[in-house]
Amino acid sequence: METKKLSTEVKDVDETKGYVEAYANAYNNEDSDKDISHPNSFIKTVKDDFHRIRVYKNHNQNILVGVPKLIDPLDSYGLKTGTQFNMNTDDGKNMFWDVKLIHDNGQNADLSIGYRVMKRDTKDRRIIMEYMLKEYSFLTSWGANDRAITTAVKNGKDSSEVMAFLVKAYNLPYSDSRLVKLEALLKSLDNINQEQENALDNEVKERKGTGIYLLNKAN
Repeated sequence: METKKLSTEVKDVDETKGYVEAYANAYNNEDSDKDISHPNSFIKTVKDDFHRIRVYKNHNQNILVGVPKLIDPLDSYGLKTGTQFNMNTDDGKNMFWDVKLIHDNGQNADLSIGYRVMKRDTKDRRIIMEYMLKEYSFLTSWGANDRAITTAVKNGKDSSEVMAFLVKAYNLPYSDSRLVKLEALLKSLDNINQEQENALDNEVKERKGTGIYLLNKAN
């Protein structure tokens, strides 16, 4: 099975139902694999395989996050999906709120299809004429690596921007296990900020002590 990723705007989010509409593939667009999906390329597989198509997290077949309620192969832009997330599991619940948070902050969600190529254009081999769609996945984004977030702040990324984003996340109804991780991450970033402030205060004191002061009092 092969995979293709698409970074896409989420079209609709219904938090009362845990439902999301988003594109899993774009037509007539050369992707990173140099492939082009024909507008008719998913028609047969959606008709034949709809009830076998699964929705996973990161293509992990052990992490089923929801079920497809809509797969529209006739949309002019691309393969439009509507996913009912399983809000009774931590994985389904957390993935839904990740997508909601990303959507509310004007960012794109990352979806990826798991597929087999059944037919290519005989004249232009880049064009995929027919897919067999096995599954599509929602990919983890900002929450995938807590260490990467703290490292970015240490290396100069605006901590207030990161903190504001995480506070928004903390106020969403994630699972208890995710909220515990978010709380620990917020405390870690707060400690980093405090360390940076203390280091700046010490630098100012040292400059004062040596007669080198940042502010020209004469002015």
